[in-house]
Amino acid sequence: TRTVGEVEGLQIVEDSEARRIVMELTGADRADVVPFGTEAGLFQSAGISSIICGPGSIEQAHKPDEFIAIDQLAACLEMLDKLSLKLSS
Repeated sequence: TRTVGEVEGLQIVEDSEARRIVMELTGADRADVVPFGTEAGLFQSAGISSIICGPGSIEQAHKPDEFIAIDQLAACLEMLDKLSLKLSS
């Protein structure tokens, strides 16, 4: 195995502001750990409350014929609408 790049992992923070906001907006009652890299760990290490969220499943992402189900996209847009209202109030 050859390492071509590394990113700092996102650490679980139970009282994270980002986690609290996203769970409030989506109605989620739990958060999971994901086995892939993102820039979220870099933001977190800079002191920015961070969370990974988005529509669809990693099972369908980044491969031939990747897709996002319409209902997942609609749920994402609803959450983003709620987020914009929350942040602008």
